[in-house]
Amino acid sequence: MLGVNTESIALLLHRNEKSGTVEVTSHKIVPAPEAGFTLGAGRLFNQQDKTAIVEILSGNQESIAFVPDQVLARDGAGFNMVWYTLPRQAEVHFRDAEYRVPLPLLIYAKFEGQPLRVFAAKGRARPTPETKLWIAPLGNINSNGTMCGGNVNLAEFRGRDEDRAACERFAVEARATHLGDTPPVKGVGSQEAYQTFMAQLHESKTRTFPANRLLPAKARHSEQYTLADLIRAGGRP
Repeated sequence: MLGVNTESIALLLHRNEKSGTVEVTSHKIVPAPEAGFTLGAGRLFNQQDKTAIVEILSGNQESIAFVPDQVLARDGAGFNMVWYTLPRQAEVHFRDAEYRVPLPLLIYAKFEGQPLRVFAAKGRARPTPETKLWIAPLGNINSNGTMCGGNVNLAEFRGRDEDRAACERFAVEARATHLGDTPPVKGVGSQEAYQTFMAQLHESKTRTFPANRLLPAKARHSEQYTLADLIRAGGRP
């Protein structure tokens, strides 16, 4: 039965009348203000979906599983997930140079049907719902946390360790070629200035990212975004 406390998924079969081939897509059933419920975005039915259905029908579905320490929030299937990485040293890449620099704590959000979003947070403590979000000081970053990946595409996110690692590499190791719709750090207004800033961090062997250079991530109502805002909005600031 449909209800606000029930997770429902619909399967649609698509048959090509000429070739006879059949494809199956799965869709989450989501609340709709005027229609009661509606079909969410679809994706091709995959092996993980088949396994989940077999487990449910056979009564062998596991009701509890270990959650990695880095994961802050997720749904039951793992297709919607928010996680973080602690401050660390990392290689950043430009067209003509590479620098090893400190990065702040980074928060990653991957929601089904949405692009990867990355934000920064101050300190080293595990983020909480009240944690304020800041623009991630990365190349090609936009104010809503999305990034221009050029010709690099992420594979389908299924919540596995390797999926999270791929997202982290995409965000940090992608070549910085231009600024997005926001400066990545305070006082930087051009790609050349950003590269100079990173080069100075590299040359000075700075151990921690200067938190006073982070820019606040603003929500639509112009107040600083929090982790709870990000999760409530389903990844859409």
